[in-house]
Amino acid sequence: MSDPIEIPARKTLYDPETKIWSGEKSELAFNPEDSIASVVLKKLLENPEHIGQVCYQSGNELTNLEIAKRTVQVAKYFEKLQFQQSDMIGLCAGNTDYIAPLVFGALAAGLCISTLDPSFDKAGIKHVYSLTKPRMMFCDGDLYERVREALDECDLGATKIYTMSNHVEGVPSIMEFFEDESVNPNDYRVQPLKDGVHQTAFIVCTSGTTGLPKGVCISHACFLSMNMSENGFKDQNFLCFSTLYWVSGLFTLIQGTIGCARRIISSKAFNVEDFFNIVERYKVNMTMGPPSQIALAVSSDKIGSVDLSSLTACMIGGSAVSHSLTEKFRKYATNAWCLVGYGSSETSGIAATASVPSNAVGKLVDNVEVKIIDDEGNALGPQESGEICVRTPLPWAGYFGNPTATKEKYDSERWIYTGDVGYFNEEGELFLVDRKCDIRKYNNFHFSPTDIENVISELPQVADVCVVGIPHSVHGFLPAACVIKRANSDIKESEIYQHVVERMQDFEYLRGGVYFVDDFPQTASGKTIRRKVTEMCERLWNEKNATN
Repeated sequence: MSDPIEIPARKTLYDPETKIWSGEKSELAFNPEDSIASVVLKKLLENPEHIGQVCYQSGNELTNLEIAKRTVQVAKYFEKLQFQQSDMIGLCAGNTDYIAPLVFGALAAGLCISTLDPSFDKAGIKHVYSLTKPRMMFCDGDLYERVREALDECDLGATKIYTMSNHVEGVPSIMEFFEDESVNPNDYRVQPLKDGVHQTAFIVCTSGTTGLPKGVCISHACFLSMNMSENGFKDQNFLCFSTLYWVSGLFTLIQGTIGCARRIISSKAFNVEDFFNIVERYKVNMTMGPPSQIALAVSSDKIGSVDLSSLTACMIGGSAVSHSLTEKFRKYATNAWCLVGYGSSETSGIAATASVPSNAVGKLVDNVEVKIIDDEGNALGPQESGEICVRTPLPWAGYFGNPTATKEKYDSERWIYTGDVGYFNEEGELFLVDRKCDIRKYNNFHFSPTDIENVISELPQVADVCVVGIPHSVHGFLPAACVIKRANSDIKESEIYQHVVERMQDFEYLRGGVYFVDDFPQTASGKTIRRKVTEMCERLWNEKNATN
């Protein structure tokens, strides 16, 4: 059995003059000019016989040497196709056998990868890739028709698609990239990044206050500077269901490889039965995922009969994590630490801690600075709530093709404005109070109330609408709509619900219900008080479900 991972003791420093909190200073583990691929290949070749990846569905195991060889095959094939550094490829696929070598090979060729989750429908795929415009696309075979139609509709008909799994007759597949068996990964040298510390490795999507996804650029340098460590997860069996649409999926793939873990992958989205089976079969030591997964595990009637004794660390993030939830889980996973993390796509990790009764999100990670500001931009001291602003050790690359949004989020002194409200206590622990913006998450997917409101407002019988998120212990928040009907309207709740279904993504469906009201609570200036509308919807939801 492998040794449990060590939980680092963190220390947050505070400068009372500048009112800036900071994590401890430490040397970056890697040269900021390094490519992620050069670091990964070095680690793979140092431990060639180590089993770096096991796929639950296929049962296939890949050694580090096999991953390294396929990585170089991919890189050289891109070179053969005359791809240039910073050319864009798209990836919309589950965690199947050859995702790792595709990603590492593309990074070795200096390409930029625009990722998306397989759950997105055609409209979502179309929107994202109309922004990033990939030169080549990779997806699972069962997504091929959806992706092809989406690309065609955004004038990307020339973009060639390769399948990653469930290959389609007549459609090229990833296997073409592996045809050159003469490749020796020990002879391959990753080329220097032409843009150095500024070169983008990934573009991941986030939601803005308008509800339209923005592409967050993550550079090689920023990713390697944040929490990466060599041999930190040595011989740990590491499970994460997240696809590479999520930063947690990217972290598991890259840090798991650099840290010498054995990554256990699943081509399917999270479900409790698979989670239990994988943990038992592979004696999983570490997991990473949102709190909804822990909630689903705790609510399962099978949890009492599952052996979770191998778990030593469960890393939880992406939305609020209650201490009561982690304590319920630890009754069954008695050897596990539940580690709560706070961060964002723009900043990566900011703070982390073992789950504590106070529900703090922890002390700052190394080399990160934070200040808390009021509405006028003034820095605040301990126990004073305001917007959390973060400065990371290296420059952030901004939003892809959107300098206006970047300027709103990122100032000339390299502070990133998170839109979250929080405060530090006297011990340097960070607490989250609320979201400054109204974005919520359902099943770890962002949804924008404004975006849903705009769709509902298309209905002529709707006079006004306010969409909120009803807190839910498993799913995070359930989208719900409070609607004021036009006079003499006979529109039904079901019609509004169905209209959203026809126009929007699954995670934006009004699972929290549709409620008709005469008016909304408003401020003196006539603005709807969304917090009070949330309370109304939550009460109506509870009343409705109490009678069912």
